Amino acid sequence: MSAIAEFRIIETNKLDELKEKSEVKTVKKGLFKKEKIDEFWTFLDSNSEKLKDFDWSGYVFGNLLIFLQEKKEINILDSEHDSIANWISEKRGISTIIFTYKLKELYLEKLNSVNITTEELIEFNKDFSEDSDPEFAKAELEGIKAISENLEKLTDNSKVIILTVG
Repeated sequence: MSAIAEFRIIETNKLDELKEKSEVKTVKKGLFKKEKIDEFWTFLDSNSEKLKDFDWSGYVFGNLLIFLQEKKEINILDSEHDSIANWISEKRGISTIIFTYKLKELYLEKLNSVNITTEELIEFNKDFSEDSDPEFAKAELEGIKAISENLEKLTDNSKVIILTVG
């Protein structure tokens, strides 16, 4: 089974509304009928730009982001918008990470210059999730490229990149 990973760029000032739209609301329709209203994906489609598809399973980001943090001191998991990302993750049942311009400034150069081998990833994956599949490690290397390419699109604090996996 696989999970879809999707990168989108959105204006920073839209994040609070995105958070609000992440919760499915139930409204009363008549005496006994209730209707669920889910505006999350519609709002996201209208207010963000979908970036290049990631052709591998989104599950690779679970291992990859921890690997980068623990082994390469590239902590792109933590941003000033974590409370919004965590809220969306909880309400939608999807993993949500928000990459900011500050994270780009701190880590993009290091991300682009770090030498990571397939063997190194396989060893980490064995310990972290008991996965020794070389294809999974290959997908993680593609994940690094995808993160890097998407961070390049941030030119200032006015926009962020949202990664959803689910």
